Amino acid sequence: MPLTYAIGDVHGRSDLLAALLEAIGEDMAGRVARIVFLGDVIDRGPDSRGCLDLVIGALAQYPDSRLVLGNHEEFLLRFITPDDDHQDVVRVWYPNGGIATLQSYGLDARDPIDSLATTFTREFPGHIATLRAASWMVEGEHHALVHGGIDPHLGLAAQEPRTTRWIREKFLSFAGPLPKTIVHGHTPTESSLPEIHPNRIAIDTGAYYSGHLTCVVLNGATAPGS
Repeated sequence: MPLTYAIGDVHGRSDLLAALLEAIGEDMAGRVARIVFLGDVIDRGPDSRGCLDLVIGALAQYPDSRLVLGNHEEFLLRFITPDDDHQDVVRVWYPNGGIATLQSYGLDARDPIDSLATTFTREFPGHIATLRAASWMVEGEHHALVHGGIDPHLGLAAQEPRTTRWIREKFLSFAGPLPKTIVHGHTPTESSLPEIHPNRIAIDTGAYYSGHLTCVVLNGATAPGS
């Protein structure tokens, strides 16, 4: 059965991601394995563009690897969607790392929003295609990998993709059993270290500010969600 390397929130730290991917490559040592990025690859840190380049490279290098869409990638996709409310998006996205992301692509957030969206779409189609092709859940025999969590009162098949990107307290405070062990990021751990709970594994270790980018290694075959 292949190994799965699940990577938590990167948030623009291409330096940490490059080092981690190198370590993963050495750890694989010729075994059949894949990588699952749990989203929030972009924003906050200085090199979101470089991070997505690394993700795209890993997806091509390791068959069956997946990117799970995070809420910050959702911001970017909404930003470039013509019929979305761009003003509403930027009010939240810009102060939460969006400006740093645009800067990493050589764009100036002071420019008109529609112009920025058009330029991004024209100049970086590969990055956009990768985000649009992202999964929202990767499910295995014993684990389900999502960005933020799940609604603990619903089965996996009944989950809403957007909920899995944004949910926090309702999921984090739930102490009961879940359909499978949930591996997630989205909410930085208080310890800035990975935390293993009876029903979930939290691997957002605040890479942007802590310098800790976490990967959990899971045994067993997994299959991508839709």
